[in-house]
Parts: sequence; structure tokens; C-alpha cells
Amino acid sequence: MPYAVELALDPTSADAVRLCWRELEAAGITWMARSGARPHITLGIWDTLERDAAEFAVSKLGEETTPVRLTLASVGLFPGVAVFLAPTVTRELLDLHAGFHRRFGGLGGAAWDHYRPGTWVPHCTLATDLEPERFGDALAIAARVPLPIECRLVEIGIVEFRPVKQLMSRVLGGSRRAGA
Repeated sequence: MPYAVELALDPTSADAVRLCWRELEAAGITWMARSGARPHITLGIWDTLERDAAEFAVSKLGEETTPVRLTLASVGLFPGVAVFLAPTVTRELLDLHAGFHRRFGGLGGAAWDHYRPGTWVPHCTLATDLEPERFGDALAIAARVPLPIECRLVEIGIVEFRPVKQLMSRVLGGSRRAGA
């Protein structure tokens, strides 16, 4: 199973994303609402990971990184893959991503291509695993999200997915989250 390192949204912003997930679910677009995922921005995905070393690196980065302000400003589409909310890209976000990959590079196999520095498109997934004819429905529902959403990225963690399983997390600038 692949592994992802994710930055979780603050509770208020996450609630706004979950509301959209529920509206999509009511329309029969169910993956995100039922996935067990938290609203997040993914820093990278790997097919293999040295778990102990990766957890240590993520914990250290979480301890050293303060919450990141972010504005979810538009709706985007990866054709044939996903509908998402896109943040305004800032130097702070790009630097965090690049620094993470420098630090994390040797802790697993190669990161998936579209998550590497220079090709990464930061996004918060609203819908994925769609039949091609459902993209229009997902976009129409996503267009109702009241943008912009001012948020903060407040936690970093490692998940294993399909199914989604939170392996560990750390509050940014804080301690390990209880129960993860």
C-alpha cells in the first residue's frame, strides 16, 4: 500500500471541506466522505517507506514547523483523476514542500512524480475515483464552496491508503497527537 505525508487543515476549514464531501456523497460521489481521510494537502506519496525513519523525520519537521496560513482560493481539476480546492501558492508553502523532500528523500522509494518539487500542484481533494460522466456534477457541487477559505495547516502526519489509515501525526510546532 502507498504512504502519504499530509498537512491537515485546521478544524474550521476542515469542516467546510467535509460539508462539500457530504454534498458530493448525497449526489452519489462517495469516495472522500467515506474514505476516513482528513481534509489535507499532500506533500508526497511513496510506494514504500522506511516507517521508523519516516516517522522520526515527520515528527522532527512537525516540531520545527509552525502552522502555515493558506487560502483555498479556487476549484481545480486533474482530468480523469480528481476535483479539488486549490490554495494560492506562496513561497512559504513551496519552501516547506521543497525542504520536506530534501529531508525525506532517502526514506523510501522515489516519491510519485507529480508530488516532487517542480511538478507538485498543491490541492485539497474533494472528489476522486469518479466515472468520467460525473466530473461535471462534482465540479458543479465544488463551485458552491464559499471561496476563499482562509485556513491554517496545523498538523503533519503519515497515512497508509486504500484503505486510509492514519499511522502517526504531530501538531505543527507541538507534540505528537494522542491516539495517532
